[in-house]
Amino acid sequence: MKRTLINLLVAFAAALPGAAFAHEFKVGEIAIDHPWSRAMLPGAKVGGGYLTITNGGDGDRLVSATAERAGTVQIHEMKMDGGIMVMREMKGGIAVPAHGTLELKPGGYHIMFMNVTQSFKEGEEIKATLVFEKAGPVDVEFAVGPAGGGAMSHDAHAKGHGDHASGHDMAAMSGDPQQDIPARMKAIFETADKPLAVQPVVVEGDWAIAGWTQDGRGGRALLKEKEGGWSIHLCSGDGLKQAEALKTMGLSDDEAEAIVTKLAEAEEHIDPQTLALFASFEGTMMVEADDAGAHDQHKAHGDHKP
Repeated sequence: MKRTLINLLVAFAAALPGAAFAHEFKVGEIAIDHPWSRAMLPGAKVGGGYLTITNGGDGDRLVSATAERAGTVQIHEMKMDGGIMVMREMKGGIAVPAHGTLELKPGGYHIMFMNVTQSFKEGEEIKATLVFEKAGPVDVEFAVGPAGGGAMSHDAHAKGHGDHASGHDMAAMSGDPQQDIPARMKAIFETADKPLAVQPVVVEGDWAIAGWTQDGRGGRALLKEKEGGWSIHLCSGDGLKQAEALKTMGLSDDEAEAIVTKLAEAEEHIDPQTLALFASFEGTMMVEADDAGAHDQHKAHGDHKP
């Protein structure tokens, strides 16, 4: 079943090597291992935080969190509900089992940094405080890794998606990115009641940026050409207009500068209302190499407020 692109919230789909974040924090019988986050595109307002909680004592509960550069920090859960991936705030917190482990990871429980005042940069450590119902508060630092790269870690998304192949095959490749990219995006996200408009499309080497609008929402997608055709790498807003941000995504200096110039020229012919929709997408939604995972990953962007 296809999911509309407006149903994206910000999800961070790629896991980073745990060894890069080998740090631990403790409070009472609670140990917090390897808190990490992803670098954010400049201007992004939302980010995700992940960690592992090991409890050596009685059952406890993670009830809240704060962070130095986030106006609001929430505890969220992402899960499948009736074949749809939904995200919700866990207002009562989440249980930490006695003598057990709780993992906060992409595609499951996670920390959501909101109203971020300064985008997270690779190599930084973001100071935060986690509050447990019994153990109390503990100060931690989220190590910020690269924004792009890595494989999708939503294990649930990697299973049970055999029906997705047909949708991809429908977007037969012509060799012309101006046709192939809109066709690929429509095959993934368009529904009968919510048509997807894709324009403009600019290409530099094996990278492309496409603006999209759907049901009064919008954004920009960064795509990469691979052996099987064009694959959506991530979705964002005005951050994709900045060469420095694109370099963090894997584009070379020349590629980033060239595609930003092409995008600016192409968007000169786009009406202001559509440009405002492109800019309304806050944060960054990592899709990464396998579009098959995108089908069920894209839910809850209807809650995103321009």
